[in-house]
Amino acid sequence: MLAGLALLVSVPPAAPPCAVRVSAMPTLNWSGYALAGSDFTGVTGTFNVPVPTGSASCVQQTAIWVGVDGLDNHDLLQAGISESGFVLPASQSSPPWAGGSVVCTGRAEVYAWWEDLPSQLVRVGLPVKAGDKVSVSIFEMSPGWWAVAVHDLTADRAFFLSQPYAGPRASVEWVVEAPQVMGLVTDPVPFSTVSFSYLGAQGQARELVRFSFGSKGNFAFSPSVVVNITQLMQHGFQVRSSGSAKL
Repeated sequence: MLAGLALLVSVPPAAPPCAVRVSAMPTLNWSGYALAGSDFTGVTGTFNVPVPTGSASCVQQTAIWVGVDGLDNHDLLQAGISESGFVLPASQSSPPWAGGSVVCTGRAEVYAWWEDLPSQLVRVGLPVKAGDKVSVSIFEMSPGWWAVAVHDLTADRAFFLSQPYAGPRASVEWVVEAPQVMGLVTDPVPFSTVSFSYLGAQGQARELVRFSFGSKGNFAFSPSVVVNITQLMQHGFQVRSSGSAKL
């Protein structure tokens, strides 16, 4: 498994074409960056699991993830870490506002996951703590088969799977998200900064897209400004959250 992870983080950055368009896209619940183009076969990124700056209510979630597709289509293969103000039984996927039976702890519960839309998110048995540094890598091993890996670098523990995927491979993303559940955007768990680094992607990039949103609660999620692909790959970026959520 660890040998496979070493291969994943060796995925080279996408070579910037002579003219790559840079654009900003307002969203309801994403903050971060994407590369849009074609023929993407790999993406990787490292980030810190943020330490919550306040208590977490039952309607708060924050997800930090790396993914393939999802920018201009309904396909998305992604993996990452979530912080949630509620705990679900292992056999249940419905959150509290959707009729689920949950425990509201008042603190953020941290867990690793992967997802292949439109299928439901799958939690994985990888213990993760707030403050840990995590690397996520997704790449095509052979036509139609992809590897998904989540590696807790702080604890030196990892999760790895191979998954069939037939999406268009038209984008890759590095995102902090306030997830939508039943069409409603959740409040994010309060945090200060998520730092993305060691970014890499393999594919034909034609556009660098910056996401930001500030329409939920009192939060404004703003990624630091990146002006080109080279800067993004070499220096990464930060997502800062300002204000406090309406509990």
